Amino acid sequence: MNITKIFSLEDFKDSIPFTALGARTCYSSGDLNYLLNDPRVVSKEERAKFLSKLGNYKHFSVFAHSFAYKDLLTLEEEKLDKIIGEEFKNLPKQQKAQISAIKIGATRFKSHYNPKYPTVIGISLRHYLEELLEESEEEYFKAFEKIANYDIPVEPLGYKDDVWLIGLKKEYDGYAVFYIDNVSRTMTHQLVRHTTLNFSQRSQRYVKEDENLLIMPPSINEAICRLENEEVKEKFISIIKRLLSYVQKSDAKETLIKKVEKRVSDFINEEENLNNLEQLFKFTDQLCEIVYDYAVYSCKVKREDARFILPHGRKTTIVVSGTLNWIKDFIVKRTDPHAQWEIQKVAKAMKHLLEQQGVKV
Repeated sequence: MNITKIFSLEDFKDSIPFTALGARTCYSSGDLNYLLNDPRVVSKEERAKFLSKLGNYKHFSVFAHSFAYKDLLTLEEEKLDKIIGEEFKNLPKQQKAQISAIKIGATRFKSHYNPKYPTVIGISLRHYLEELLEESEEEYFKAFEKIANYDIPVEPLGYKDDVWLIGLKKEYDGYAVFYIDNVSRTMTHQLVRHTTLNFSQRSQRYVKEDENLLIMPPSINEAICRLENEEVKEKFISIIKRLLSYVQKSDAKETLIKKVEKRVSDFINEEENLNNLEQLFKFTDQLCEIVYDYAVYSCKVKREDARFILPHGRKTTIVVSGTLNWIKDFIVKRTDPHAQWEIQKVAKAMKHLLEQQGVKV
């Protein structure tokens, strides 16, 4: 498709650091402040090594957070002829550029074409790298060396309710990148249904869940039902302690076992009662967590399989990006009163942050 003849790495330089931030979000339990000081995000040399490693694994999805537009009318006519084919070579250059933009938009998933800008096409760094790999593996890996030359800092543009706007383009149909923290996996399961957007989410395969939290819905806090039975709490604690004893006998590192012991001890000491729905949720979450620990440390099950026991309500972090028209589509649909409370909150925060930057939603 000749994308690599139309675009260059230079076109993506302003947004390349967002790819590293998205990738580190997948593999780290740190918050945004931690990530913004992570050498693999802020150091151009370390970032290039890290992205090269991802490139070696063909982990292309994170490169979708870097996006660029180009007006094909600015290209040499010979390049346009190669894109559109012999049958259109005699058309005026304006039409050639428009056909070329439409052709790329029709054949590259999540590229962006809008008839309002008939000769303009938008693609992500993912599109560029995937095609470069098809053409030359040697040039593909050289591209990651060139990435080290681009040292653009990530500077968040705004914050509201655990949502940060970390990147924004306004040209043509624009592009926005958001960092979202302290939300549940239940919410992100809804979020990723908006398939026109791009996502990089904290991984339960590679990131420890030992000190993670359960996101508690307001309705659970407000529930008026009562558990008038101390025996329920005693049974929970008995099972949790029994499983902890198995973890203590495992050959896991002492530091890891100590963390599990502290978490269980702190929880039991803090939760004096089990007489309402919120406390029942918390005890159930801790029971799932100690089963997870037992599976990983005692039974040597990989985290990617042990995580099947963990609740959907666990806290997670996700980077979301997309063209402004598709971001707006998400906001309109998820600020609707029928949307669930958590995704509504995220959508409203995203709307607020964009409007702060003069983007009408």
